[in-house]
Amino acid sequence: MSNKLKIGLLVLVVLCGGSVVFASQTVFEGSSPTFSFVNYLHVGGGEAFIEDEMAVLLDVSYGFRLSPSLSLGAFIAANPLSNFAHADLGLSIANTDAAYAMMSGMEMLFTFSPDSLVHPIMRLAVGGISVGYLEDVDGKEGYDVAFSHRSAFASVSAGLELNITTHMQLALRGGWRFAANEEVMGIAQYGLSGPEISLYARMVWETAINK
Repeated sequence: MSNKLKIGLLVLVVLCGGSVVFASQTVFEGSSPTFSFVNYLHVGGGEAFIEDEMAVLLDVSYGFRLSPSLSLGAFIAANPLSNFAHADLGLSIANTDAAYAMMSGMEMLFTFSPDSLVHPIMRLAVGGISVGYLEDVDGKEGYDVAFSHRSAFASVSAGLELNITTHMQLALRGGWRFAANEEVMGIAQYGLSGPEISLYARMVWETAINK
C-alpha cells in the first residue's frame, strides 16, 4: 500500500471518529458565550440571642462566586422583637408591639476545601440595622406606617457546609453580631448585639452571557 493511500485512510479514520464524537455532544445554536459567572442564592433561618430571649432570624442573600473559595453578595435579614397582631411570638424584647430589626448589607463567604463532602465555611457581613415598629393608624386591618432608626451592623460567623449536590449545599453556622442601635423601645444601647445561629441552604448555578 502506497504512503499516499495510507495517509488518506488515516485522515478518513480521524474525520469519521471526530464526526462520531461531535454527534454525541449537545449543540447549542448561536455564538459562543462572551463570559459566564457563578451565582448563589442562600435562604436560611435560625435564632438570635437578644437580652436573654431568642428571636427568630430569617435571612436571604444573593451574590457571585468569585472563586471556589470566595463569594461576594448582598444580604437582608430580619428579627421580630415583640408580638404582632394575630401572631403571639412570646417575645418581649421591645416594649412596643409589632417591633422589628432588619439588617442588610454586603457579605463575604470563605469556603475551605470546597470539594470535600463536609467543609468549613466562614462569613463576614457589614451593613446597617433598622430598628422600629409598625403601626395601624386608620383603624382597619393591617399596618399602615413603619417607624425605624438606622445604625451600623456587622457580624462574623463560622460553621460547616455539606455538599448535597454540585448545585446545592446545606450548612449550620454560628457567630456573633454587633448592632450599634440606640436605646429605643426599652432595648438598651447595643442591646441587639449578641450570638446567633443559622441553618441555611445555598443554591449555586452558572449563568452564561452570549454575544
